[in-house]
Amino acid sequence: MDNGNKPQPRHLGHRQRIKERYLKWGITDIDDVDLLELLLTYAIPRRDVYELSRELLQTFGSVENILQTDVPDLCNAGHLTEHVALLLKLVGDIRYNHTAFMRYTREQLSSVIKAAEYCHKALSDLKEESVLEVFLDEKSYVIETALVTQKKTDEAILPVDSIIANAVRYSSKHVLIAHNHPSGHSAPSSADLFSTDTLSKALAFRGIRLMEHIVVAENECTALLHHQKIDFVDGEPFAPWKDNPSDERSFGDHVPVLDV
Repeated sequence: MDNGNKPQPRHLGHRQRIKERYLKWGITDIDDVDLLELLLTYAIPRRDVYELSRELLQTFGSVENILQTDVPDLCNAGHLTEHVALLLKLVGDIRYNHTAFMRYTREQLSSVIKAAEYCHKALSDLKEESVLEVFLDEKSYVIETALVTQKKTDEAILPVDSIIANAVRYSSKHVLIAHNHPSGHSAPSSADLFSTDTLSKALAFRGIRLMEHIVVAENECTALLHHQKIDFVDGEPFAPWKDNPSDERSFGDHVPVLDV
């Protein structure tokens, strides 16, 4: 019998499509079920893991929760072998090690300078354009952070749908966005201003407030909504980047409207 033309199982084609989407668009174009399915294929390569992915998400609530669950609990509640559970735990430990300072300190970002310092610490060393989303509670304490995109492009594009979906996932009504300029200068581009205005309006429509969009460079940051450039080297912590800067440097009850 000639097995050369034997059709592949349907799940193999599905896996390939997920891989291709991930390679082309990154993580923001993949929902949680497909994301978990793609990860599990490396631990369970010869089995359709779609239903397993759905069951794990129903049990633990999110991919983030799964990656933070201890191995025994993954084995017991998730009905996984130790081999599979160990892979998930390992990925979680690797993922969260980079942002440990954000996750395990209940930091209050009550002012522009504090927010800028926080985002600068997270993004200034990255060599690729990246977008960071910070979820805040009503008192501006950090709930969680997410690296939304990380791509080798000239300008980081704000993925509005993903940013909104993340805010809903973490039940956050206050969001802080930052992206880096590896070139070394934080002056906002026209694309930065336009995308910020678009994002702010889209979030407001859903009852979510954009606290600030910060552009991070090696030794400086620019806070777009407050029209402030923050210098970490020359001893001039605040300088206006527009002719009509806002004097309001704390988040307070009101954030200036972006002048685009």
